[in-house]
Amino acid sequence: MRRALCLFLIASAAPSARAEVFEMNGHFPARWREVSLARSIGVDRIAGRDGAALALAIEDRLARTGPDGAPHYDLIALTRNGPDADMIVNGMADATVRDSNVKRQKEQCVERSGDKCVRKEKVEALCLQQTVSFSSTLRVADSGDGRILYTETRPQTDIIVTCPGDKDQRSPRDSIRRMVGTAADRFVDDITPRHENYRVRLREGREGMDKATGQRFRDSVKLSQRDADAACAQWADMDRALPGNASLLFNLGLCAERRGDYGVAEAFYTRAGQGGIRGGEFREGVERVRALTVGRDDAARRARQRR
Repeated sequence: MRRALCLFLIASAAPSARAEVFEMNGHFPARWREVSLARSIGVDRIAGRDGAALALAIEDRLARTGPDGAPHYDLIALTRNGPDADMIVNGMADATVRDSNVKRQKEQCVERSGDKCVRKEKVEALCLQQTVSFSSTLRVADSGDGRILYTETRPQTDIIVTCPGDKDQRSPRDSIRRMVGTAADRFVDDITPRHENYRVRLREGREGMDKATGQRFRDSVKLSQRDADAACAQWADMDRALPGNASLLFNLGLCAERRGDYGVAEAFYTRAGQGGIRGGEFREGVERVRALTVGRDDAARRARQRR
């Protein structure tokens, strides 16, 4: 499931300033898809000194609404009579703080004129270094058969250095609070599908085209930013006259992806990658539309569950 996240990052990466792109949107599956298919979830005890804070942070994130105006999961309060939720979250979270002394070069005023500093010099100061280490281990189990469907341990570290005279001083507690929030965000991202806007760069290479066809293709790529449907129609026409060209096939794949025809898009990307021209965008296109197909099916299943 890690691959699904990578696909989204690839698709949403900002292209160069002069590149032509298609802006699209679609459903991407969760990294831990089996968990995401559950209808309800409950947060059990999270052990450790910071476990209660992490449990509350997770509940806060899970309760937030998605693109359809409702949370992805029904959040269930667990009872003594047994788990009433489909999935149960538990784990542990703990932070430690280790103090040590370090030397740092600090700028100090060495000459004043009244209340104004007229000369500063760097001097060596003895400062307090606090190393904040936070570790969280979370797991999700199916309440029906007890299977562990998710487990992840994530360490985080922050170093706070405080020197004499520092105006802005962070406390370890502030750091731990931030790390708790980060752990909750990452966990919920792992188990929640995403409906995202993303951008993919058009292929502009004119390899294998004669001069007139290349100019027409270049003009059509520019046209795509004003009228994508017209550009797609031109590429389809050019593909009939020049079958098998990688750039045309790839851009036709983007046209199909833009329409939501993911099976057609995959076929175009696959053919484009068989043309002997190197380019990771062909493989990435295939993997992205496969993920989008899964994400769309999961979203439709979720919609049926809520009826």
